[in-house]
Amino acid sequence: MAEQNNNSRGGKDPQKALPPETIPRKVPENYVDEAERIMRALISSGTTVTTSKIRNLLSLVTDIYNDESIRTEDKLKPDSVVKLNLMRVRVAYEYGRDNGESVGKDKVYPMKEFITQAHLREYLKGISTDRADLIRFAHYMEALVAFHRYLGGKEN
Repeated sequence: MAEQNNNSRGGKDPQKALPPETIPRKVPENYVDEAERIMRALISSGTTVTTSKIRNLLSLVTDIYNDESIRTEDKLKPDSVVKLNLMRVRVAYEYGRDNGESVGKDKVYPMKEFITQAHLREYLKGISTDRADLIRFAHYMEALVAFHRYLGGKEN
């Protein structure tokens, strides 16, 4: 009789746990300091995302930001909410597809670590329909990219 897999994701590894549920959070007011702290910690640990990966995420939020930054309403346009939800999907996809890479005898997961440490899932969910929250998140993403570059983050 074949052993039954109780993993709810349907994967082959019963030890793999589902990621925790995403709890919405607001980007902190000190987001620039937070971005620097996160990128320093990731780069010093040798777990860093490539420039192209982080810039791809930045381009998604920049597209929304460019539409919303010239408006004065408090709520996001419905089209922007759709794009924001698609970015949440993209972040979840990037998290899930990170199979890790070998660093010496260890295996590291750059995208999973970056998304987790930067709280991208939580901050994206915390925006909801608030235009000011989106603008702050876009600036936070810019800060992450800037500190990644400043600290000598990994190229493609």
